[in-house]
Amino acid sequence: MDSGEASLWRLPSDLGFWASFLALHALLFLPVVLMDREDGSLLPVVQVSGRSLEQIWLQLAVWRREPDLLRFNSEIVVFVALWTLFRPLRHVVVRRLFVIAYLFLFFYYLYEGASLTFFSVEPVFYTQLRMATEGFSFFLQNARVTAAFVAGTALLIVGGAVLVGRLTQILLPEKNVGSATRGVLVLLALLVTVQAVLSSELLARPEMVFSSISAKLVRNIGESRRVFQEVRQIETSGAPSTDESGRFSLVERPPVYIIFSESYGSVLYKRNDWRVRYKELTERLEQKLEESGWHVASALSLAPTWGGGSWMSYTSALFGLRISSDPQYYALLDKYQAGGYPDLGKFLKGQGYQYFRLTALSMGLPESQWQKYASFYGVDRWLQYEDLEFVGPEYGWGPAPPDQYSLNFAREKVHSETDGPYLFFTITQNSHYPWAPQPDLVESWQQLNKPGPAPPPSSELIEHVERRQNYWNAIEYQLEVLADFVLKEPDERAIFVLVGDHQPPRVSRREDGWDTPIHIIAKDAQFVASFMEYGFTNGLAVWDPEPTFRHEGFRSLFVRQLLAAYGDGAELPPYFPEGLPVPQSGSGSESAPH
Repeated sequence: MDSGEASLWRLPSDLGFWASFLALHALLFLPVVLMDREDGSLLPVVQVSGRSLEQIWLQLAVWRREPDLLRFNSEIVVFVALWTLFRPLRHVVVRRLFVIAYLFLFFYYLYEGASLTFFSVEPVFYTQLRMATEGFSFFLQNARVTAAFVAGTALLIVGGAVLVGRLTQILLPEKNVGSATRGVLVLLALLVTVQAVLSSELLARPEMVFSSISAKLVRNIGESRRVFQEVRQIETSGAPSTDESGRFSLVERPPVYIIFSESYGSVLYKRNDWRVRYKELTERLEQKLEESGWHVASALSLAPTWGGGSWMSYTSALFGLRISSDPQYYALLDKYQAGGYPDLGKFLKGQGYQYFRLTALSMGLPESQWQKYASFYGVDRWLQYEDLEFVGPEYGWGPAPPDQYSLNFAREKVHSETDGPYLFFTITQNSHYPWAPQPDLVESWQQLNKPGPAPPPSSELIEHVERRQNYWNAIEYQLEVLADFVLKEPDERAIFVLVGDHQPPRVSRREDGWDTPIHIIAKDAQFVASFMEYGFTNGLAVWDPEPTFRHEGFRSLFVRQLLAAYGDGAELPPYFPEGLPVPQSGSGSESAPH
């Protein structure tokens, strides 16, 4: 025992110790607080009014939903307590190992914070590995990351490591802290131990005041194994059997537009300021549509992803299968290269439709990759950036031409290449995060195709109120463009399906849910009204906050209603609200029809 170790306090060393203890923990949670500007705060927000002492204690020491800096890692608490109690641990090598372990902790908490903030899911290695490895380079190129940004990030990492090393020297001194400090550490370690015994699984949750990296890793690995088994199930199971081949025929074949709107989420209903503006916007656009003879039915649909992963969202709708992870998506992509999956495109092509698709991103993929996607979706003609003949300024993510230009150019291209029925699919670009800068809506879309300086890219270093305004501006532009696109459709038989892919990142909260708006628009009033039986309501807005639909239910319902309105009168195929029935390997379980 150190001489004088029985001293109750050792000032100023004890003050330095506690400052370092709190600072190192605050650094772990700083990234998620900075990223989650909707909920994050520097200090905890504790609800006292109307709460019992037990409820207040739980908020202070056990569980808080909103991220803040006054949180702790269980392993650090226990290790620091052991350092102060057992002199053999107090060695420079152990301190260096602690620094290495701490840096691992920091990057894991950073990874967790990004996963929660952008996708509202806890980390799963197996799910996010491919997105991280294959998407990182694409992200850097499309986000216009500069050399200065990379150099600044490297300096920040080095500076952070130096800071951690310095704080560790203060936290883990060779000369021991006072007995009062050791006593408090022992109490904290006991609290951690009790929580580990009583609720070990909860220690993996980000809401816990004391969270455990061990519990997080156990949960992560367990979830990774679960997703791996789901992927194996996809690889070994057969394709859904819809029994539609030759049984059902369309007598009339109206053109079909399916347009997914990037980041168009139900959060618009869940913030008072947005709700008021969204109501005014939808009422104005709805009036324009009605005056031109267009009818609208809308619902809230439960999306399979949150904050990102658009490809999983729209593929879920087109394929009638809930796809909620990258491994699931790529397993399907690899498995159905030769066709064989009864998606919506295949059904309509069997009815004589030609399948067109538009991707307006200026940053493309290798031709072999495009061919792989085209084979998977069964696309006849995939319009890409190079086909758009665009010479004007590009915007936002990608970057990309204004959606007003891309959509209208693509429609003219489709009309020039076919006189028959067609399915047109795309996902918009200008409402993709970071939602700025935005193009102007013009009277004639051809006006946009004029050379000009590129608008400066949006900065991440903006106030959250500005980020929220950017999101609203993007959604307002997007809905104005889509309404204008519908109004200028020359074929009065056309059917439009407008769908949100997922909630927007950064400006949504987890409790906002996973639902997005879906709109069916056509001049055939009876066809539009037929969706009311399945939870849709009249008009563009849906004021019931609960979702009544699921993305994976779209494929079967749309085919059913299309055949009911334009078919030969034969028996209708069933509607599967939770997706098409997939034969399970070794199991007879399937989705139940409606």
